[in-house]
Amino acid sequence: MDIIDGTKIECARCDEVTSLDDVNVLGKENNRSYAKPLCDDCLKKVGVPKGYELERDVSYLKSE
Repeated sequence: MDIIDGTKIECARCDEVTSLDDVNVLGKENNRSYAKPLCDDCLKKVGVPKGYELERDVSYLKSE
């Protein structure tokens, strides 16, 4: 995950730049290094597949 300007991140599916306050991160339960940021629209399309977990608040990643 590459954070842009300390407060934004690019959706892994549609490449839309989203604020860290609004992004969702999809990760694998058994692989903590796997993390895909998704905007709300893409999350609605993809959902949370079996074996994955969703982190909704990643605002702690901000670096202003």
